[in-house]
Amino acid sequence: MNRIILLISLMLLSVAVAAQRRLVVCDVETYQPISSVSVRSSAGVDVSDSLGYFSVPDTCKSLMLSHLNYESRLLHLNEVRDTIFLVSKDMGMREVVVFGKGKDDGLADRINKMVVLNKTDAQLLAIDPASGGNLFGLIGKAIGKLFLKKSSKAKRREKAREILKNY
Repeated sequence: MNRIILLISLMLLSVAVAAQRRLVVCDVETYQPISSVSVRSSAGVDVSDSLGYFSVPDTCKSLMLSHLNYESRLLHLNEVRDTIFLVSKDMGMREVVVFGKGKDDGLADRINKMVVLNKTDAQLLAIDPASGGNLFGLIGKAIGKLFLKKSSKAKRREKAREILKNY
């Protein structure tokens, strides 16, 4: 009799364990697991572990995933197999040059002269995206800028190296 009760309880336990899905969250570009992703569902809030894994009951219909460095994503559980990919937020920053205190030989002035915006850059920055603008003209300027500025970029890099070498 005890064996029958034990067998029935093990069967019920296995059904309860199978009622959860174990999923992993990964970066779409690097395929690396993402830890500390907040997962909201009808069952509550869960957080992915250091390997990107979390569990969700099968009774949930949708998931809301959010992370500080990634775009939030809402998806239905029936769309997901075992891996969920998140897209990182564009946190692009321009290059920053930091100088310490020291002898002033006009280095900052020389670098500021190299970083001055040219006429094309100023025009591109002045365009208001809400106005629509001339899309073909903008594309032409951007493509021309890419092809014509490669040599000047190399020259600017070489000048900066020379200045830092002499500093």
